Amino acid sequence: MKHFTAGALNEYCRKVMEAKGIDPECAAAVADMLIDADLTGVSTHGVSRLSIYMERVEKGLVAKGNEIRVLKESPSALAIDGGNTLGAMSASFAMERCIEKARETGACFATVKNSNHFGAAAFYTKKAAAAGMIGFCCTNLTAKIAPFGSSEPFMGTDPVCVAVPSEGMPVVLDMAPSVVALGKLILAQKLGQSIPEGWALDKDGRPTTDPAEGRKGSLVPIGGPKGSGIAMIVELLAGVLSGAGTATHLHDLYEFDAPQGVGHFMGAIDISHFIDVDVFRSGVSATSAEVKGLKKATGFNEILMPGERELRFAAERAEKGLDIPDEVCDELAALGAPYGLELKEA
Repeated sequence: MKHFTAGALNEYCRKVMEAKGIDPECAAAVADMLIDADLTGVSTHGVSRLSIYMERVEKGLVAKGNEIRVLKESPSALAIDGGNTLGAMSASFAMERCIEKARETGACFATVKNSNHFGAAAFYTKKAAAAGMIGFCCTNLTAKIAPFGSSEPFMGTDPVCVAVPSEGMPVVLDMAPSVVALGKLILAQKLGQSIPEGWALDKDGRPTTDPAEGRKGSLVPIGGPKGSGIAMIVELLAGVLSGAGTATHLHDLYEFDAPQGVGHFMGAIDISHFIDVDVFRSGVSATSAEVKGLKKATGFNEILMPGERELRFAAERAEKGLDIPDEVCDELAALGAPYGLELKEA
């Protein structure tokens, strides 16, 4: 492991992208998202993804510039064409416009089509929470989950995220409808590690501990029909409603045959249109305190609210810095070397 400050790692990632000709605003959006993921301990969506993003840009499968267009707009809705712009830029644009419009109307939701992998969904919903709003976000991805009753993948590992502000840390639910996110298999394969049985099935529908075989097969949904159902709803919102299409019509991040073409659905709800924001924050904090004061189950020392562990990680790592695996550091250093950029430890 190598140690870095969050700021220095963010700057390095931005410089690498800009050196490759990526629009500075797009580079900043991606770097901010990657570092936020590593800060919160979601390393599967952190700087380890920069290499694949850059490879897709180099192969002409992702636009270097900001090609986002608003196709339709009304007081509480936006239909956006990402124009194959980097996913973090498209999703940030959509959420920021939703926040802006929600201040006037009380709520605004947006669809995005022709986009790319956008990283950790919590990055976008936390923007709404920071603005005193409730944020919602979901995205579809290429087929990796079999519908309940089928052995053939159809839905993606489509994350759903909601962030709610409080007097302190926001409450953030960020979950994939599968037992684990696909990123855990990708990172395990990159690090040469096996995965626990129960995470994935191989292409013949058999349990596997080999992440490479799991990536060829399908991921196991949480709760059987419940996880399958959540993934299906995301396909309808992020895929059908946006015009992006469902997961079987999308393209894999790690295959280089075509742009991904994924869709997002996200929005912001302005709390002040329903109740005083401070009263709401206080109520959320009181509810959290009540939950945390409940009798602990055997083996537990503390009850955590959704997202609390990740936000604690972020606060600690923002102060102490980030530890990045050597394999990932080697990839990052290789990206900057042709441009004379050096990845320096703290």
